[in-house]
Amino acid sequence: MSYFFDTVVNIEGNKKLRTPQIEAYIKIKEFFSDEKNKEALVVLPTGTGKSGLISIAPFGVARERVLIITPGLVTKNSIKKTQDPLDNNFWINYDVIFKGEDIPIVNEYSAELSDEHLYSSHIIITNIQKIVSTHNNRSLINRVPNNFFDLIIIDEAHHAPAQSWQTIFTQFPNAKILHVTGTPYRGDGREIPGKRIHETQLSEVMRYRYVKWLRKETINAKELYFKTPKDPDKKLSKEEILKLEDQEWIEKSIALSQECSLDVIEHSIKQLNEIKRLSPKIPHKILAVGCSIAHAKDLLNWYKEKGINSVIVHSKMEQQELAAAFMEIEEHKCDAVISVNMLMEGYDHKYLSILAIFRPYRSLNAFAQVVGRILRVIPESENFEIDNNGIVIFHEEIGLNKMWDFYHKEVEIARRSCNREYNFTEKDYTERDTKLAFVESNNVYATKSESYLDDIDFNKLFEEKRAEIDNQAEQEIEILKQTLPHYSEQTFENIRKQIIKEKTEKESKENIDPLLLSKRPDQARKILRESLTKHTQEMATEILFSKNLEEKGSELYSKFKHIIPKIIQTTDTNDAILVKFINSKLYRKYGAVKDRDNKALLKSIERLEELGTEIERILK
Repeated sequence: MSYFFDTVVNIEGNKKLRTPQIEAYIKIKEFFSDEKNKEALVVLPTGTGKSGLISIAPFGVARERVLIITPGLVTKNSIKKTQDPLDNNFWINYDVIFKGEDIPIVNEYSAELSDEHLYSSHIIITNIQKIVSTHNNRSLINRVPNNFFDLIIIDEAHHAPAQSWQTIFTQFPNAKILHVTGTPYRGDGREIPGKRIHETQLSEVMRYRYVKWLRKETINAKELYFKTPKDPDKKLSKEEILKLEDQEWIEKSIALSQECSLDVIEHSIKQLNEIKRLSPKIPHKILAVGCSIAHAKDLLNWYKEKGINSVIVHSKMEQQELAAAFMEIEEHKCDAVISVNMLMEGYDHKYLSILAIFRPYRSLNAFAQVVGRILRVIPESENFEIDNNGIVIFHEEIGLNKMWDFYHKEVEIARRSCNREYNFTEKDYTERDTKLAFVESNNVYATKSESYLDDIDFNKLFEEKRAEIDNQAEQEIEILKQTLPHYSEQTFENIRKQIIKEKTEKESKENIDPLLLSKRPDQARKILRESLTKHTQEMATEILFSKNLEEKGSELYSKFKHIIPKIIQTTDTNDAILVKFINSKLYRKYGAVKDRDNKALLKSIERLEELGTEIERILK
């Protein structure tokens, strides 16, 4: 028996899961269904549900135990919290699993973990140090055979090429390896391992409001002067100092300058006050990132001097002191969080809305990590547009504008896609009988149904059945209280739990599990068809943006009229022409979309990158 294959789960049609999670899951499952495939990479932007994806990825993939490895304490705690059976358990709350008894057994690895608990686990979570410690005979690799894990999931995979990670892969040579990251860049320039089978673009998750929108504001001075240690009384302009020092020297000097830092501090406070004025019920906060611990301590004092309640978090703090700082953040007892590198990975606090950067970056990986900390959306907001606008603030002269270019591009593509509208021409109407479907309407009635397909809303079904079982249990307990008045309340509570357990088991076995098993392939196909349409449109938008062409322009007709002459019309817009070109190419290879099975749909999605390259060549 295999727990992850035998347990019936609600994933493909689950409306509580996000589309990028479901798309990535389908691709993971398909990729590892071929035994020759051993190592995959999935990229999901921070805030999109990476911990949730890690929690669903093993189902239908892992035939034995699963090892989840995190690079540090904060990331590990984030995943552990998601899978904690007593703390808002993800599998139950998101309707992935109907019965509480069916959730996997999860243990955090430590040297003290007994063999009994280790071997009974379905999932082991740990960080890298506890697996390969050379000073501990009870490190994980010294306690289990090399076939103990069938799937190893590496969170924040941009750390993976480190030697300690490679030791794990050698120790478990037959295990499937899944790398998951929110940042597809490495600071050392090395390639992230594994075949990239899925990547969700930041522009997509902004558009669907899974994360905050982003904008930047830079601080500059009309007059900027420098003084050198050799001649401290002489003021030099930027142009003059460049004749003596390089650009890096200037950027470091500005980053560490108290005057320049105070300019950024004042502007970040101004933005915080403004957003709190517009949205007083939401506890928005500033995240300020310094160059070093000493620098961060100065930033802490400068923010406090401006009347801002602030806490500091860094790697040299004692665990008790660190926990107290995090508690202040979670309980909204501060308005600014000062950090060096401690919060750079895995810390989830959705109320970090303003990022004040006081240090230069040369690695897009490091810059993306810090920007990712303010991406998490505030879903309970009554005014999404105000509360879910992340602001990045830095000094113009610390060299971050080049890093920001990536985010600027994603924001602009998201905006374009948000404004996409159907483009109807006169020809569409006059030729509708030959170009479009003929629709016959009889026995008209109004309905709330959103689909032509015979879908089952399993989220609604789970909710209704759980409520029905709870109600039945309460009724039975009321009858028992009449006949057994001498029983204690605790006894009745124990009986109630047992009734719910038995009824849930019966409902799951007789009704829910068979329905899920019969519907999952159809639900996956629906997701894949929607995904293909969406990614085709997004590719067209991105290519047009990169070429500085308007989606509703007409420049591309002359370039494509000889390539697909029977498909495009003189009235077609640029985006329509690209979409028709892509669809015609896919049709030739895989046939009509309605006739493609799930494998063909996945191959169609995979081929989009190749077709994008072909379009780029045509447009040169």
